[in-house]
Amino acid sequence: MKKDTAIIAIIAVAVLAFAAGSMLNKPQQAPATAVAPADVKATAPAAAAATQANPIEGPADAKVTIIEISDFQCPFCSKAKATVDELLKDYPKDVRLVFVNQPLPFHPNAKPSAIAAWAAHKQGKFWPMYDKLFSNQRDLGDANYTKWAQEIGLDMGKFAADLKDPTVAAAIDRDQRVANALGVRGTPGFFINGVSLSGAQPKEEFKKIIDEQIKKANDALASGTKGPDLNEKLTKDANPTLGAQIIGLVFKGNEPPAGDPAQAQAQQRKPPEDDKTVWKVELTGDEPKKGGKDPLVTVVEFTDFQCPFCGKARGALDEVEKNYGDKVQIVFKNRPLDFHKNAQGAAEASLCAKDQGKFWEMENRLFSNQGELDAEKLPGHAKEVGLDVAKFEKCMSEHKFKDNVAKDVATADKVTATGTPAFFIMGRKLGGARPFDDFKKIIDEELTKAEDKVKAGIAKKDVYAATIKDGKENIPPPPLDTKVTEFDYNGSPMLGSKDAKIKIVEFKDFQCPFCAKVSPTLKQVQKESNGKVAVVFKHYPLSSQCNKKMPRDMHPAACLAHYWSLAAQDQGKFWEFEDIVYQNYAQMMPQDGEMDARLKAETENLKKYAKDAGMDVAKAEAYVTGKKYETKLNKDVDEATAAGVRGTPSLFINGRQYNAAPRPDKMQQVIQQLLDGKL
Repeated sequence: MKKDTAIIAIIAVAVLAFAAGSMLNKPQQAPATAVAPADVKATAPAAAAATQANPIEGPADAKVTIIEISDFQCPFCSKAKATVDELLKDYPKDVRLVFVNQPLPFHPNAKPSAIAAWAAHKQGKFWPMYDKLFSNQRDLGDANYTKWAQEIGLDMGKFAADLKDPTVAAAIDRDQRVANALGVRGTPGFFINGVSLSGAQPKEEFKKIIDEQIKKANDALASGTKGPDLNEKLTKDANPTLGAQIIGLVFKGNEPPAGDPAQAQAQQRKPPEDDKTVWKVELTGDEPKKGGKDPLVTVVEFTDFQCPFCGKARGALDEVEKNYGDKVQIVFKNRPLDFHKNAQGAAEASLCAKDQGKFWEMENRLFSNQGELDAEKLPGHAKEVGLDVAKFEKCMSEHKFKDNVAKDVATADKVTATGTPAFFIMGRKLGGARPFDDFKKIIDEELTKAEDKVKAGIAKKDVYAATIKDGKENIPPPPLDTKVTEFDYNGSPMLGSKDAKIKIVEFKDFQCPFCAKVSPTLKQVQKESNGKVAVVFKHYPLSSQCNKKMPRDMHPAACLAHYWSLAAQDQGKFWEFEDIVYQNYAQMMPQDGEMDARLKAETENLKKYAKDAGMDVAKAEAYVTGKKYETKLNKDVDEATAAGVRGTPSLFINGRQYNAAPRPDKMQQVIQQLLDGKL
């Protein structure tokens, strides 16, 4: 950036910030960088026109800065976005977010989406477009970019021109070069005051770093560090290798190394900086394995049969096997992801095949037919690999290896293998579908270490255990918080007996996909409890239309659905109506048109759902138009706020917030511990 331009931008933004601060009667601290934020959410949007800095959300004087390097078509980025949204709510005064684009070349809609977001950024509305893109990943495309631009109130002529403006595309290319210069070639990637964190990690992983950085920020301020210098000091302290580059590239406008970002993506990738960390990836001895019986190096693979990247990774593993022979052993662990509906069944099928000595044949069959993993297709695959089909079907119907899969998942959670594929070479993590050379570098290093251990007297069969015995583990938070919140169950829909010993309170939103997924789980847990469990529904729509605690309208279709669900409750049809809405939540509101027209269309859909649920539609419509829902809805929102609810679904078991995976087996285990007085 030219010096004169930078000075003009700083003066312009300073004037705007002073004016905005005066209007709000709240002092505003100047940013700590030479480039002012161009798109600061919920602050003066005119700043967007003044500079082309990366979008920033949060207070300028935040003690912690999260740099998010992301791709709008990446499903793990979408998952991480939800976590980051929660963090910004959890730390409203201490955390800010900076966004850097890294559209991956194998995501065809990623770069066009980034360009659309940057065009919105030029009008001060990056963050509303950011919400639209991540909330509608399956519908990315030119027509929808235009539609969403209209919905967030952009100047459509300017937006259309900016989509074609080569300087906008150049801004995305610059972001990619920044990401590549910082070693982030996969997504999502984060720097938290310079501390690197890769992938869609659990919120607790972020919180550990944030809490530590807030303490360091407080110490630095107490020692005389000035607020504007805080981000730079902490970033350089936390990351001596990259800290200066992070500050220069992201905040000071320094030019990243030249080159074609697409070519940079195709170049050999470097292992992450913390690749020498050894994780305690424990083995049971029952896992499928191939390679040497007494190997010097063990590679543990966590994978998902429905994950396309897992399928691509198998070529590199074949190269490992071919090049290293008996020196290396490959150990297979299942890690079915919750959003892959056929992954769990395929995982169990692979172990049923192992039970007949045909695991690797079935592994190859399943990965070669990833689009054909429905339950009814699995016996056909069993037949093709030469299994006794009747025995296979019995194994599947009895879920003989369900617990084995659950143990693999638990191990994956302990070593932060939250995405797939994830590989651990003698405990050293290598994430994603990596080329053979990435494996080779670490394997060669670990072979040397293993040979030294053998020379020192450790038997080959014990080398792996000796290497990982003091390895790192991610100990998840306890499944239930210690804090107990008292809820008023009167007037809330309840599935089960009011006298049930265990009450699960669910705060949900009717446009929330995760809420739709958790509903069958909760109903299964209640059904299988023999009357010991009741499920209580409470409303928490993620929409500022009806939820006074929400800063923005994340789910514009939610409020109407909640109103009509309360009308359904009034007629004793809540649970029937809930089922139908969650079956149709994605189509409940049209995505095209003005908001008023979309809400009218949604109303017609809700009338249809009401009829299908057996309701008196006219009576329900009168209930909604008469706003008879307001008292109950506001009561639930107030209870949610008191309980610390910030997103959906949020679950509480006997008043204690549930933190573990919302899987039937895990929830049933926690419930039994409560009943036994052990938790």
